Amino acid sequence: MRGTAALSAALLVVAACSARPPSAGVTGSLVWPPAGLSSPGEVVFRGAVTEMKAGGVTGVLRAIAGAREGAVAATLIRPVAVAVTGERLWVADSVRQAVSVSGLDGRSASFLSLPEGYRPVGIAAAPGGDEVWIVDGGAPRLRAYSRDGRFLREVTLPQGAERCGGAAVDRNGELIVTEIKAGEVLRLDAGGALVARTGRRGSGESEFNYPAAVAVAPDGTVWVVDSFNFRVRHLSASLQPLGGFGEVGDGSGQFALPKGLAIDPDGHIYVADARFDVVQVFDAEGRLLLVVGRHGAGPGEFSNPAGLACDADGNLAIADTGNRRVQVFEYRRRPSP
Repeated sequence: MRGTAALSAALLVVAACSARPPSAGVTGSLVWPPAGLSSPGEVVFRGAVTEMKAGGVTGVLRAIAGAREGAVAATLIRPVAVAVTGERLWVADSVRQAVSVSGLDGRSASFLSLPEGYRPVGIAAAPGGDEVWIVDGGAPRLRAYSRDGRFLREVTLPQGAERCGGAAVDRNGELIVTEIKAGEVLRLDAGGALVARTGRRGSGESEFNYPAAVAVAPDGTVWVVDSFNFRVRHLSASLQPLGGFGEVGDGSGQFALPKGLAIDPDGHIYVADARFDVVQVFDAEGRLLLVVGRHGAGPGEFSNPAGLACDADGNLAIADTGNRRVQVFEYRRRPSP
């Protein structure tokens, strides 16, 4: 992290290459662990997506509707949220006000049909990837799409909610949504009816100050990035407080601007810090396991990282907002001896 004493060498993760463009033949480069360190697994850089290559267009970018297959359909400007469903990558670009769906390499891209004025700031994929929800940052609403990009339905948050933050979907298809203005977390059924609601603006146990992201753990509990309280909060499935971890600071396990959140199938918690330009990985007890990244533009380096997404196959996508790209990694477990 910038301006701080060196982290433990067993935790510090840096790219082992210079800050050259990530498209220069580095797919498959080992990002973690550094040479000579043992680890139960490794993080491998698969590639970085900066351009969406045409493969079909529906609605939002009509100007490129005539683009030939494989031509550049759009260049990412401010990617802020991602999701991974199998080998499909979903990216929300807040400047273009568009959501693209492509392969993990950015090819065969199509674009969702969003209403005029829709500001996509979050993406939440249901387990299995059959439905993907797009969060509107300018209104209290979300829209569901099928895995092939067809619009399914729209839900509106209940009365009193004004501005969505992040969203997640549990194994029953229910939505967990953060409301960043009031500092709330809401649980809705698949039709949008309110199931549970908790929180208010503040710094207490059941309070939040800009809850920017939310994720559901394999055990069904809920984790929330409480950005301006510099912490990650743990809630039960019914949204009762269970604790959490984190504090403001510039040391390992501390935060300056936590923004993105994802949980892998093993229950590891990934938190992107947009000020330190790293992704910290914790266990469910809040113990720091590793730190991925440093400031820069090379593979495994970041500038203002935001949204994160993990899938069941170990793919990890990170919206590297300041570098105008999405980096895709793979976590590979090492077999037990």
